[in-house]
Amino acid sequence: MEKLSLEDIKEKLSVSFKFKGNNELEYVDNFKSILDADEHSIVWCSPDKENKLELISQTAAKLIICDNTVQLNESLLEEKGFIIVENPKLAFTRLMRNVFPVISETGVHKSATIHPDAEIASSAYVGPNTYVGKCKIGKNTVLQGNNYVYDNTTIGDEVVIEAGAILGAEGFGMAKTDDGKWERLPHIGGLEIHDHVEVGAATTIDRGTLDNTIIGAGTKISKSVHISHNVQIGKDCLITGCVAIAGSTTIGDNVWISPNATLLNKLKIGNNVFISVGATVTQDIKDNFQALGRKILPKG
Repeated sequence: MEKLSLEDIKEKLSVSFKFKGNNELEYVDNFKSILDADEHSIVWCSPDKENKLELISQTAAKLIICDNTVQLNESLLEEKGFIIVENPKLAFTRLMRNVFPVISETGVHKSATIHPDAEIASSAYVGPNTYVGKCKIGKNTVLQGNNYVYDNTTIGDEVVIEAGAILGAEGFGMAKTDDGKWERLPHIGGLEIHDHVEVGAATTIDRGTLDNTIIGAGTKISKSVHISHNVQIGKDCLITGCVAIAGSTTIGDNVWISPNATLLNKLKIGNNVFISVGATVTQDIKDNFQALGRKILPKG
């Protein structure tokens, strides 16, 4: 990372801010956590920390992004510079993205296999050893290597699919015969992944049985997640690692599902719901409620 002056940092911030403290800082040449910083680091301090002032006092960093709840004394203001914002993590995130912009490739890697009827935007990228069936892929979307995208999958604009995802495979639908044998139910639905979605490595999302499985705009899905057939997920949800969502469950907007949670099939999960680590959800959840283990409670 090149050396950045305080003015360089200010210019690269993509949020409203106020500056307090020492404005004669030498330079910044790294981003670090607040405990691992050196004198040329820029760090951020979480508003949720109870010991914010202690962390800010102890860090070696001379430039700190924080909110206005920190009571800064004269000694700190003389020694360090403070970028005061409403959301320190967001400010730090955007600053990093501006300092380290992602340079995306476009086109199709020579080792990828593409169905002749696939529609892929010219600004999209399909990585090595990826297979794309009869699908539509939108603008500025990135499919990393070793993905498999089945027919009848639609992927929107500015989507990121990490390596090893399987999208649009046939769901696990079976019909039982009179003599106790299982017969596979054909899945003629598709998969819709809307704009600005991210899908983590080794995640699988099945296509619908008759209608489409849907992932709403802005939803972020971590690694090793399984989303079954006919699931419908709303906008701006956060689905973390190793979550399993059984078939035909509907999830609202702004839902947070923590690692290793399991959701039964055919549930209705409302908007702004929180599901805790390892929760087993076997009943519907209303808007603004939370699942803690097997308990469903109003969000505090």
